[in-house]
Amino acid sequence: MATYDAAAEAIARPAVRVTGMQAMASRMWAPFIIMGVLVVLASFVIGVIVAQVSADYFGEAAAARETAGSQAFVDQGFGSPAEGKELVDKKVFIESTSAWLTPFTFLGLGLILGGITFLLATILGTLRVAGGNVQQALGTNIVVPSPPVTARLFPMFMMMGLMILIGALAIGIILAILNADYWDHSIVVLNAAPAGSGLVSDLGTIRAVETWLNPFKFVGMALLLSGIGLALTTIVWTLRFQSRRLLDILAGRP
Repeated sequence: MATYDAAAEAIARPAVRVTGMQAMASRMWAPFIIMGVLVVLASFVIGVIVAQVSADYFGEAAAARETAGSQAFVDQGFGSPAEGKELVDKKVFIESTSAWLTPFTFLGLGLILGGITFLLATILGTLRVAGGNVQQALGTNIVVPSPPVTARLFPMFMMMGLMILIGALAIGIILAILNADYWDHSIVVLNAAPAGSGLVSDLGTIRAVETWLNPFKFVGMALLLSGIGLALTTIVWTLRFQSRRLLDILAGRP
């Protein structure tokens, strides 16, 4: 009975409490995962809309798509100037939305991984308190080890990964604006743009940024996944320490 009373006292008044980061993590893991899932679902819905607009756009004749927005569209009998402008607007929507949609989806995945990282930090906090409670209940010296290097690194990896994904989304939005400016012209005009013109310069910038933005997003994902790996390593280290500590107590070592 005395053992149970000591255990109840240890749980009611724990000798060891969670760190500030672990306390924050216990409050943040669920909102992060929920936000991430909502972002991914929103990305899917937007993707369906873009797919529908793409189907409508590419369902038109190639000549109509190329001349849309120019007088040739009307002269060739494809429709009125307003219909030609509507076709141009569809192209603008497709290209500009595609520029930021993928980074937006990656940010949603990043939030989910960040929530998992926070959940692992919460588990570490639970192990910390439970280890102290067990030692307190057994009436022995309470030993709390200094956290390993991995415990200090995994929150930084998570934050760096999220910042990179947020930065990628910001760049994607800027790229979307450039795409909207570039594609808001007839393809005939775009194809006839001379070297050194603003249109050609915009296209060069768009293609250059697209080339490095894709691997940039994966750098953020790699940091987040590495952070999860470091957090799991910390949990394994903590479990091993607590096992050794329990064996020391059972062996009568202080």
